[in-house]
Amino acid sequence: MNIFSALESSVLKLSRRNFLTYASVSTATLLAARSQAEAARQWLDPRRVQATPASPGDRGTRTVYSACLGCNARCGTRMTVQDGKLATIAGNPYHPYNMRFDPLEYHTPVRESLQTPASVCGKAHDAPNYVNNPYRLVRPLKRSGPRGSGQFEPIEWDRMIEEIVQGGKLFAHVGEERRVPGLAELNSDRPIDPKAPELGPVRNGFVFIAGRDQSGRQEFTSRFVKEAMGSVNRVGHTDICGLGFRMGNFALTEKKEVELKADPLSAEYLLLFGANIYEATQPGINTYGALVASRSAAGKTRFTVIDPRATNASAHAEDWIAIKPGQDGAFAMGMVRWMMENDRCHTAYLSAPNPKAAAKVGHGSYSNATHLVVVEPGHRQEHRFLRMSDLNPALTGEQASAYVVLGAEDKPFPFDAVESAQLDREATLVGPNGSTIRVKTSFRLLAESARRFTLEQYAASAGVTPEQIVRVAREFTSHGTRAAVCQYHGAGNYASGVHAAYSVAVLNALIGSVDRKGGYLKGSGAAGSWNQGSFDLKAFPSQLKAKGVMLSREGASYEKSSEYRRKKEAGGSGYPARRPWFPFTLGGLCVETLSGIDQGYPYACQVLFSYFFNPVYSIPGGQRFASTLKDPAKVPLHVSIDVCINESNLYADYIVPDITYPEGHYAFLTPHAPALKFTAVRTPAIEPITGKTKDGRSYGLETFLIDLALRAKLPGFGAGAIPSGDGKLHPLTTGEDYYLRGIANLAESAKLPEASPEEVSFVEQNYPVARFKAMLSESQWKRTCYLLARGGAFTGRYRDDFQGENHKAGVKRVALYNEELATCRNFRSGALIPGVATYLPPEDAAGNVLERADSDYPFALVTHKMNLHAQSRTTSHRWSMEVFPENYVVMHRDDAARLKILDGEKVRLISSSSPQGVTGKVRVSTLVRRGCLAVSFHYGHTQMGASSLPVRSADQVFLGKDVAGPQGLKGDPRLGTGILPNDLGRMDEALGGLPLVDVVAGIPDFSSTRVRVEKLSS
Repeated sequence: MNIFSALESSVLKLSRRNFLTYASVSTATLLAARSQAEAARQWLDPRRVQATPASPGDRGTRTVYSACLGCNARCGTRMTVQDGKLATIAGNPYHPYNMRFDPLEYHTPVRESLQTPASVCGKAHDAPNYVNNPYRLVRPLKRSGPRGSGQFEPIEWDRMIEEIVQGGKLFAHVGEERRVPGLAELNSDRPIDPKAPELGPVRNGFVFIAGRDQSGRQEFTSRFVKEAMGSVNRVGHTDICGLGFRMGNFALTEKKEVELKADPLSAEYLLLFGANIYEATQPGINTYGALVASRSAAGKTRFTVIDPRATNASAHAEDWIAIKPGQDGAFAMGMVRWMMENDRCHTAYLSAPNPKAAAKVGHGSYSNATHLVVVEPGHRQEHRFLRMSDLNPALTGEQASAYVVLGAEDKPFPFDAVESAQLDREATLVGPNGSTIRVKTSFRLLAESARRFTLEQYAASAGVTPEQIVRVAREFTSHGTRAAVCQYHGAGNYASGVHAAYSVAVLNALIGSVDRKGGYLKGSGAAGSWNQGSFDLKAFPSQLKAKGVMLSREGASYEKSSEYRRKKEAGGSGYPARRPWFPFTLGGLCVETLSGIDQGYPYACQVLFSYFFNPVYSIPGGQRFASTLKDPAKVPLHVSIDVCINESNLYADYIVPDITYPEGHYAFLTPHAPALKFTAVRTPAIEPITGKTKDGRSYGLETFLIDLALRAKLPGFGAGAIPSGDGKLHPLTTGEDYYLRGIANLAESAKLPEASPEEVSFVEQNYPVARFKAMLSESQWKRTCYLLARGGAFTGRYRDDFQGENHKAGVKRVALYNEELATCRNFRSGALIPGVATYLPPEDAAGNVLERADSDYPFALVTHKMNLHAQSRTTSHRWSMEVFPENYVVMHRDDAARLKILDGEKVRLISSSSPQGVTGKVRVSTLVRRGCLAVSFHYGHTQMGASSLPVRSADQVFLGKDVAGPQGLKGDPRLGTGILPNDLGRMDEALGGLPLVDVVAGIPDFSSTRVRVEKLSS
């Protein structure tokens, strides 16, 4: 029996003893056992071509403490540079993520830290290959043929800046006589639509969509987009990065927090909904996953995996529940029903209606479980919380706005006037002038929602047995407050995902584990402020304030639009809107931004900047946007800032070369949930290897935006752009003008001491940023050196986060009923959205249940990430490609036997939205639910070096001279192996055949695509 089959056997038996037998087997060995021989044939063995890696302190080396960007986990790094090149990466022993929450004491001298082991994952180790990827761009490109043709030519930097600012007939040389708009003509306060002034000025025709950026570059680009250009359309990519589970927390905390997770250091039991903690999570796998694994092996914690695929963590789990994709809400609501009906809720906590009452029963947060909601039909407060002024209009101020609870004999009281209130109750109260007001507690409304279906119905929807729901619910409620959920991408990144994730999140409130050690925790925040202090990086002279509605409609209410008003005035209901509006969302809706661009709704895009963003590849159904980006009527000017040519900027007009994170990407990184208080700082370890401007600045994002601002005469850049506390104004002509002052602010805010002469010398000899030290005073520089020498401000520790059992930085209040959500309306019908956790099957925008609509496609398709790969950089992670050279269509062995498909055979997967399908190899397994197919991301690239392109002067454009030839870029087919599951993504025909999203919050759907399988070969 090989190792892969052995893991399958252990999972099938669901025996903890058998799981532990294989716990020491590495992930790479588990999943790659059958493909190692093939990998060896395709790639050179790295042991034959790699020199012994450099270590800190070796002759001719430099060492820089910084932060990784192999993913968004925010781990620290200790980068060793040899002969000016990045040689190796290890972890930062001062950073809690590299030391499993137990780092070196912050004031340990740096010389003692250099040989302290600290972990990073495989993605970080591949960073030298990312930096030196031969397909990297080092010069800017301009399109020299039709969009999508791959025809580009190098363009001088200053000419590119001029053309993007001024516009004109920029592509007459390729036969396009149209006039292309420039930034200058969007620098105006004229309304973008005079008939809809709420949409804002023409400035909003400038759209900036960002892929993987973090705090630092986020604020820098916002400075340009929102405060210099004045556009509201600075859009992130939160939707495809995990908006679903965040929306559950968003609803639970009334928009206060989005990231809460089970405490891996103190929890006795963790319930993992769609959380792949050994392969891809935040904090990273070497932090969160490693902590859970080590505590599990020591018998200190247990956990259950709820996932259609047996993740690697399933080998250590108490149980693997092979749930149907998109049905996490059904399982969670089944648990809610059982917990309520079997007295397994923390009633003392839930009955405490205010902070003081909660503190009396030992909790740092309270819930609105006892607060009364108006359910009287036609009452002006229907679906809202009852306030004391609804009972007594004479009240004013805080007394008037106080929530209402029920005491004994259904007597109403202000929520903060009693120590305990009725929990599961409804009543009819007397209002002004003897009117009646029917009310229910939040808990009662949740209970009614849970009773909409029987336990058996919930189990059938989830594809499990009622006994499995009961077993998990009993275990979850058997550890007091030392149990919690860890939900991630799988638990809500699909249509109807808001309520699925809310259902999962509310489980923690029902047992009172929110804000408790071993429970459901948020992060503890930053160590200090970086963008205010001695230097004000927020405000500047002539700063603009963006206004209007975003193209994605995020944060905007349709009922306040001119479109709605016109329809009402015409005698209609005002509905439907052309596309969904999203007043209740965290935002970062790149998918709906692109759909808005495609539809010209609610207005047209004029200039699109895409930064480190590859939507054609990264969005389920993203290939639909290729036609959007190709069409100059929809995107008159498209500028991409990236490190290479990808599947999306293939359609750009200009491509600006950017730097990689070891060369820059300055960042100020605060902790993910759970717990901890710090700010890690990313600074460069090596000099950029992109080209340079005439005055010696390296090409990259910051240089590009600064030069655009100077040429367009925008505020916030150039001379006198950064105010300081002494009344002076300082220049912003390089990225360091901004970021180094931010680091100085952070050191000051965190009250760090001045570094010793030895540590100042260490920074000045090792850190490239030290050459800019003259912008700081001597004292500021010494404090900054103290921070730089340790890679950030790590002044707090896990033990400092708690007062007894309560999290000091907790959320303070949780919502079983969310009033704002309950008063939002469906964009088509105007129907109200449920304000409590409830089970809603995934539906399209027209309300069609997707599983029924696609019943002709018998297999559900699920996707996942692997531990060594990064979606946007897989092709440049050459060592990872050697280990895992391709992906597979993982099929349950019973399904394979029924279809007479053997391991390794090729099949075509076809979806309703992709009749042409995609082709891949089958891996027969028992590590996936029957009726499901699992395909990892990362593969199936057609660009990023996978294809040849007719790029002129390729030897001047790309880093690797061996990838350039007389015909242009020479592609490497090995970089295009495997399949991309997003190419099968379900479209929504009710919304113009564009990618499917949740109509409440704009969550893209990663779980509802169904496919059929065609066997191709033996």
